[in-house]
Amino acid sequence: MAVISLTSAQLAFGHVALLDHADFSLETGERVGLIGRNGTGKSSLLKTIAGRFKLDDGLLVMQQGLKIAYVEQEPTFDPESTVFDAVAAGMGELQGMLAEYEALTGQFGQGDDEALMERMHVIQVKLDATDGWNLGNKVDTTLDRLGLARDAKMGTLSGGMQKRVALAVALVSAPDVLLLDEPTNHLDFKSIMWLEGLLREFRGSVLFITHDRSFLDNVATRIIELDRGRLLSFPGNFSTYQERKRELLANEEVENAKFDKFLAQEEVWIRKGVQARRTRDEGRVRRLEALRLQRAARRETQGQIKLDVGTGERSGKIVAELENVSKAYGEKVIVTNFTGTILRGDKVGLIGPNGAGK
Repeated sequence: MAVISLTSAQLAFGHVALLDHADFSLETGERVGLIGRNGTGKSSLLKTIAGRFKLDDGLLVMQQGLKIAYVEQEPTFDPESTVFDAVAAGMGELQGMLAEYEALTGQFGQGDDEALMERMHVIQVKLDATDGWNLGNKVDTTLDRLGLARDAKMGTLSGGMQKRVALAVALVSAPDVLLLDEPTNHLDFKSIMWLEGLLREFRGSVLFITHDRSFLDNVATRIIELDRGRLLSFPGNFSTYQERKRELLANEEVENAKFDKFLAQEEVWIRKGVQARRTRDEGRVRRLEALRLQRAARRETQGQIKLDVGTGERSGKIVAELENVSKAYGEKVIVTNFTGTILRGDKVGLIGPNGAGK
């Protein structure tokens, strides 16, 4: 059963159409990888589903009562906030109601106790209905599950650990749908494997953007490609998508070649001399006009999604030479007395846990 559906969706920024009568549905329990070239509108689509953008036209329908959690590509936090407080904020108004209830309990005898009791009753009913009294336990359970220290300050955490906190904020409210924009950014190899397991065990639906092919293969149950304004569905993981995409592109190329050949023949016919103009069929002329419009509206093939690596200037034989290098941030030592040389052609993998200082 579809929990989210898009019908004939249109979205543009200026003259750039990101969605052009696009259709899409997210089923219960699916883990859908959203792929496409940079700038095609993948993040904009996620933000639209999350309610941050609105469609220009078309229909976005969600299951009644659906809870959605969105983790953006580069989450930001108050550096002075503790991890516990940052994650508790993911519970929305529940945290505020708990804080208000605790504040009200200390105000008896200072004014209108009857109004105070009435307000506390309203809050109590809401907290009872949403199990809000257990907010602290829910947050602590989520922090334990994600390996996060509740009292750590956000400003002291590495990018990878902050990404974990963002995931905790999303998970603590027990959402039905997770929307993840580049969830592996800043995560080390061990953390990526941990995230893969977490998402495979997640009982809700997941729609995520990533450029990590291995992550797509290990997590996705379906691939959605945003291609020239349309959303194309491919069951299976990224490897299955690649095989099917190759077939589609080959078929599209053949069909376009046949179309172009036929259109060229019709153009030759219409440009023949006086004799052709005297005998030409009006229906054939109208068909040619339709063919011209069809050719003008063709979405040009863009090929498969791949990773492009830019080329830099050719270096000398020695790319980098380090001797007795040390680095620390306050009392945190990153490296001590490191000596090494990187030569042209070397392929060096730099590994280590999040927060190690890579």
